[in-house]
Amino acid sequence: MANLTKQQSILISPRVINTINSLPEDERIAVVTAFVGDMIMGVKVEDSLTPIQTMLYAVIKSYVQRDSLQYNNKQIAI
Repeated sequence: MANLTKQQSILISPRVINTINSLPEDERIAVVTAFVGDMIMGVKVEDSLTPIQTMLYAVIKSYVQRDSLQYNNKQIAI
């Protein structure tokens, strides 16, 4: 994640969980696999996704990035 360092938390909000759970099973598995590979392990996996899965992943990734940045900023302020 571009805006988060390794010391900062990654927040998986209810919005992210609900979005993932609302996907059909094939897309859900592909998006979660891409999420783990990219955001946790640092491996770029978008090339293995279909165009629809890439779009879904981009939306979910942006949710996680915004939610995590907001959370981490609050933690710094404390």
